[in-house]
Amino acid sequence: MALVITPLLLAVSAVGAPNFVTQDQITVGATEVIQGNYYATGDRITVDGTLKDNLFAAGDTIQLSGTVEKDVYLAGDEITIDGTVKGDAILAGALVALNGSVEGDLIAAGQAVVVNGTVQDDVRIAGEALLLKNQARVKDDMIAAGLSLESQPQTSIGGTLTVASGQALLAGTVDQDVVGGMGGLTLEGTVGQDVAVTVGDNQTWKPIFGPSPRLKIPDVPAGLTLTDSAQVKGRLTYKSPTTASLKDGSQVTGKITHQPIPEWEPTPVKPTNIVLDQLQRLLTIGLVGCAMLWAFPKWTEGLTQNIQTRPLRTLGWGIVTSVLVGVASVVIAVLTILAFIVLILTLQGLAWPILGVGTLANLALWVGIGSFVSLIAPVLISNLGGRWLCSQFNLNKTANRFIPFLMGVVVLMLITAIPLIGGIISIVIIFLSLGALWNWGRSRWAKPPLQAQEALVG
Repeated sequence: MALVITPLLLAVSAVGAPNFVTQDQITVGATEVIQGNYYATGDRITVDGTLKDNLFAAGDTIQLSGTVEKDVYLAGDEITIDGTVKGDAILAGALVALNGSVEGDLIAAGQAVVVNGTVQDDVRIAGEALLLKNQARVKDDMIAAGLSLESQPQTSIGGTLTVASGQALLAGTVDQDVVGGMGGLTLEGTVGQDVAVTVGDNQTWKPIFGPSPRLKIPDVPAGLTLTDSAQVKGRLTYKSPTTASLKDGSQVTGKITHQPIPEWEPTPVKPTNIVLDQLQRLLTIGLVGCAMLWAFPKWTEGLTQNIQTRPLRTLGWGIVTSVLVGVASVVIAVLTILAFIVLILTLQGLAWPILGVGTLANLALWVGIGSFVSLIAPVLISNLGGRWLCSQFNLNKTANRFIPFLMGVVVLMLITAIPLIGGIISIVIIFLSLGALWNWGRSRWAKPPLQAQEALVG
């Protein structure tokens, strides 16, 4: 997120925003009071004073010990809030820690997120390791998504806790419901109303964490466990392949309902369905290929020839092209978001049109690539394979260019219907075709416009 916020702040400075500071060390002293939005980028940012408006900051280390009377937007490696935020706090970093208070919502994402303060409204957190320490007080609902969630014994959540995680250890108090899904859930604390969860077992849940978690990860067994200190003051409903472990002393006031999850069994594939699918695909590829050979013969033959003469080089360029497509999509998305946010702050009338154009551009990129690899790629390989077959049987492939192609389509459909082998061949076909497209694009831009048009249509 720092990669997004930093250029955003630089863009804001370019349009003359007040209170914009960029330097290695930035400090707002304890006696300082700053009016208006405050924008800061640097290695270490420390705010001990009072900001009357919003705070936007990006840096390696951000320490907020003062007061922000509106919202804060922070991105960095380590973010610590020991002071007071009277609005919402939107945070992203490797290590995010709240020890102070947020009077609005807390939205945080990071490798590790620690809440050890007070949030007057909702909490939305996501990360590898999520921890509510003993001083954590969440006055309303909380949503948590990550690999591990832990709440210590003295924590409290005033609303409903919704969890989507690999594991969860809940030792604190939840005033309302606990709902969600996780590989393993251990309940040691109190739930004021119902518990409705889906949990796994040893076959479905195997904890996998990053190489160096910023927090100590608790050991939580798979499935549902209620320890001797657990209390559920409503109903307990859980879906699991195994029965919950309810220790002596655990208390459930309402009804306990176990909904078994049957072991997953693959749906048998009927041979007739495979045949029908391949026939449908054969017809589709055949029609598309014939149309290409009729409308764009030189382009089709050129791509085919490219694969035939330089297969390994073309395969390599295909792998590179697939990576570049993903990178291009991310760049378009980031630039669109940056432009949208900057325009919202400056020229609001252009913000939504720019967002629409960027979204359409990304959509067009993926639709175009998807159409190429699903329709045109099989045509090129079928054309190449058919020409090779004709040469092996001394058939006159020059008399009718459609015959070799149709022969190749039939053979390709038969080969790709083979389990596993067909999938591997399909991946190779995609890379070969993308590489041929890349080589064609480079050669086309190197030609004058008239020659390029002739090379396409023929």
